[in-house]
Amino acid sequence: MANRVTIQIAGQQYTMLADESVEYMNEVAELAQQTVVECGGSTAFASTRALALATVNLADEYIKAKTAAETAEAKCRALEAENTALRQQVNRNSAGHPGNRHK
Repeated sequence: MANRVTIQIAGQQYTMLADESVEYMNEVAELAQQTVVECGGSTAFASTRALALATVNLADEYIKAKTAAETAEAKCRALEAENTALRQQVNRNSAGHPGNRHK
């Protein structure tokens, strides 16, 4: 169910519908506000330039995080495949060892 959330960024209020919690959306708004301030805006006002720079900075962070997550997922899949291959090798070696045969 969508939550109606009112957030404030650079002195402007925005009412949004979000599937995420109010707390989460407030955290998102706080990050956006911090980024606007870092780019030359303030908590009360931001120029189009500051808003554009904030958008570019957030998009840059998003793309880098997405790329890092994709790389981590690929490494995880490779390690899972290696783990499976090693388990199969251990099982084959154990089955062929005379001391491991069940009577």
